[in-house]
This record gives sequence, C-alpha cells and structure tokens, in this order.
Amino acid sequence: MRQFLQSRSLRFWITLGMAVAVLPLVAAAILGYALLNHGVIGSFHDIVFRQDAHAMAIQDLRLTIGEAVLAVDEFIEDRSPEKAAAYRRFRTGIEEGFAALLRDLADVPPARELVGRAQDGWTIADRHATELLAVAGDPGDAARSRTMAMFHGEIAGVADRLSAAYDTVSSLIRADLETARRFYERALWVSGIAAAVSLLAIALGIAIIGRIVGASVTRIVTGAALFADGDRAHRIEVQVPAELRDVADEFNRMAERIRESEGALAELARHDALTGLANRRALDGEISAIEEGRGWRQESASVLAIDIDHFKAINDAHGHAAGDAVLRAIGKTLVQQSRPADRAFRTGGEEFALLLPDTDARTAAAVAERLRQALEALNV
Repeated sequence: MRQFLQSRSLRFWITLGMAVAVLPLVAAAILGYALLNHGVIGSFHDIVFRQDAHAMAIQDLRLTIGEAVLAVDEFIEDRSPEKAAAYRRFRTGIEEGFAALLRDLADVPPARELVGRAQDGWTIADRHATELLAVAGDPGDAARSRTMAMFHGEIAGVADRLSAAYDTVSSLIRADLETARRFYERALWVSGIAAAVSLLAIALGIAIIGRIVGASVTRIVTGAALFADGDRAHRIEVQVPAELRDVADEFNRMAERIRESEGALAELARHDALTGLANRRALDGEISAIEEGRGWRQESASVLAIDIDHFKAINDAHGHAAGDAVLRAIGKTLVQQSRPADRAFRTGGEEFALLLPDTDARTAAAVAERLRQALEALNV
C-alpha cells in the first residue's frame, strides 16, 4: 500500500485532494437538496394546496351562503321569481361546495367535522328557506317572522362553524410553515458543516446555497410569515431556482385570491343590505378616522343623527314589507338631498346618520332642516 501511494502521480494527488474537498460538498448538497425539497418545497406545496383546496373553498362557500341569504331576504321583500330562482342556483353551488370540502378535508378530521356540522345546519336553514319561498302570505305575519328568524339563526350557526373550520385549516398552514422553517434551518446547518471541512465547499456552498437557494427560501419563508401576520399586500419575488419560483408564483396567486375574498367579505360587512347605505360599523370607522385626523382634511365636520318618528306604527299598520319600502325610500332621499361630499349611513332599525365634511353647526342645522322637509314631503 505504501509503495502504491508513493507511486501515484501529481494528477492523482490533485484529484484525490479535490475529491476530499468536493465530496463533503457533494454529500451536503444531496442532503441539503433532500431537506429543502422534502421539508421546505414540499411544505410550501402543502400550504398552497391547503389555501386553495381548503381555506379558499371555505371562504368561497361563505360568500355563496351570504348571497343565498340575500336572495331570500329580497324575495321576502318583493316576491320576485328571479330571487327565488337565484336562491336555487346558489343552493346547488352550496351543496356542491359542502360535498367538495368534505371530500378534500378527509385528512383534517377536526375541520371536516366542523364542515359536516355546518352542512347539517345548512340543511335545516334550506328547509326554512324553501318554506319561505313556497308559502304565500303577509311578510309581516308572526309565523313567517318566526321562520325568518329560525332561517337566519341557522345561517349564523353555519357561518360560525365554517369560520371555526377556516381557523383550523389556518393553524395547519402555520404548522406547515413552522416545519418549513425547521427544515430550512437544518439545511443551513448541513451546509455549514460541509463548509468547515473544505474551503472549496465553503465557497461553492455559500454561492449556491447561501446566495441562490438560501435567499429564495428566506424570501418565501419571510413572505409567508408576513402574509400570515396580516400583510395581505405582500408578494414574494423569487427568480431561481425554478421550483421555488413556481411555489412563489402559486403562493402569490393564492394570496391575491384571499385578499379579494376578504375584501368582498369586508365590503359586505360594512353595508346595509336593505338600503344600500353604509352601516354602523362603517360609521364608527369614519368617526375614528376623523378623531385621529386620518379621514378628512377639512377643519371641521358635523354629524347628523336621524331617527324616523313613529316608524313602529308603519310596521304595525302596513306590515314589515311596507316598513322596508319606507326605509329604502328614506335612504334614497338622504342620498339625493345630500351634498356630493356628504355620506349617509343606516345605523339601526329606523336610525340613520349623515356625515358632513367641512361643515359648522349652523350649516349642519340648515342641512338637517332641508332633509326634514324632504322627508316630510316623501310619499311612499
């Protein structure tokens, strides 16, 4: 053996030296790639799948249920066959959505159970809705009102269970994110060991893992963390490697869909379905913005609190459908009689409010009197 070693050429020793220096890097590269591919890329694929097949599906189902409820409410108001047909279309989509969710959530028993309970609640709510759509009668009678109350009660329960299922799926997504972080840390640790063994491995490992893969994975991990913490506008920019670029592109598409879905839900939550005006929640936000100096730049602003006198008598004498017609007419009148910069709100049953920018108390009183006269002359 000694003679064999002594007879080796310079090329052999150079080759042996390079092999000794490179082999740890090759081994580290193989192990690091396995860790990244399985732990990081695989985990992010799981995150994207859960967001698209689970979280987004739940959000879409919640939106469809909200549209179905609105169709029932509008049907009760105007008895339009189009609203009944719209509800039936929404019902088909909701049933298909529940079926798809129950199938896709087979590996998430807690969320699947919540969706199953939500489906049971929807079945009961659908029976109430079918009764409301099929039975003719005064919208204000006691039996119909009870049915409406039970319908909305079941829908509220369905929404709560779907929200809980969404939270369950979100917790799994956060767990996948933590797994990706751990595997990323292990990959860097393996790369560090390889760098300590060979100077060549250090240089090459830093160039490949630190500058290319490491930076891209850091962007993905950091971007996903920012998105999970509430920064819905954040997007991940990754160019190389191609696998991580595909993950980042898919994540960005998923993030945009979530942002649009949450924006639609937030818009529904800040508007009154009956009158089309902004609601109390929107008014509170506007007033908070004014108090903090973030909303309007005007030096002064006034608020009109408007309450319709003897409104209960209208409901008692003519029914709730007539009362709803009065509320819609009042909301329309407020908008028509307001100045372009003013904004009208419905804050309660027969309660409204009007924000007047750049308006002192005297001018606000004049606006209030003009509105009072317009409402007094209103004929519904």
